[in-house]
Amino acid sequence: MVLKHESEAKLLQASKQYDAALKEQDLDKLNSLVDADYIIHADGITLHSDLEGINEAKNYWQAYFDKYTFVHEVLAGAVDKEASAAFCFWLDRNVTPKDESVFDEKLTAKETLPSHTLGIFKHEFGSDGKIKDTWFLRQFSKDEAARKLKNAPNFTKVKVHPSTYKGSGGIEPSRARSQKQDQTAQAYAKIWATGDPSTADAIMAEDVRHVDLLFAHETSSRAEFKSMIHSVFKAWKSEQENRETIAVSAGNKAFLHWTSVGVEKKEGLENHMFGLEMLVFNEQCKISEILVLRQPLESQKAELFGAEE
Repeated sequence: MVLKHESEAKLLQASKQYDAALKEQDLDKLNSLVDADYIIHADGITLHSDLEGINEAKNYWQAYFDKYTFVHEVLAGAVDKEASAAFCFWLDRNVTPKDESVFDEKLTAKETLPSHTLGIFKHEFGSDGKIKDTWFLRQFSKDEAARKLKNAPNFTKVKVHPSTYKGSGGIEPSRARSQKQDQTAQAYAKIWATGDPSTADAIMAEDVRHVDLLFAHETSSRAEFKSMIHSVFKAWKSEQENRETIAVSAGNKAFLHWTSVGVEKKEGLENHMFGLEMLVFNEQCKISEILVLRQPLESQKAELFGAEE
């Protein structure tokens, strides 16, 4: 959204400072940013238990710094003043293992080539302005996919060019536009809450892309998106109403953090999962692209990681 409130600017600034700590690999910068009871929530993919307290958070990030060289870059962000939340879409460029000896097994040269990994942070703030909770999801680096995944998706099937998401896409920010994009994002979230894609024609471009960044799946038209929704809800029974936080940027993007509780009908497996998404809008305020990072379904975990995970 167009920042008109000091509180919005403070949320955005704190989010930028968090990313600066990662970019500069100076974790002491987190001391003044996060709450004493700060939690990084498990993503169920690279992190299987919540991290509680700043020391656990620092240890987690330091382990990443120790294993890899990379360049951390912010591509886009947004804040939701009412929810006291800030989102960040980011790129870790040229993620490369520093030393094979720190890993349990050796990989081929191809499996340790530099990777570009995309991720989304959602920070939630307390009344004191400090970050109390962070949710995040990110792509695998090449070596992580080789080490951790039993059946790695074919990531070459999905083409995403990170540099295209910087800035506002040449669109002039305005309060009216932000409000329209917020309404559109709300309508998009309702499609997933109800399983009814009938409003897609009104809110999406005909050639809208829906890209699952973790599972390498893409639809490339409004018709394909609607078909996907019908397929998903044939296999899924919601147990609770979806909950989501939506934040609109000052340009042409919106972010969603959603949680969903339900049952996979065929397998009878219960799921409690969350996802982070970024919507990109065209000049007509219609959704032109959807980038998705989500937790795996319970049925996908055994396929992805192996039964022992």
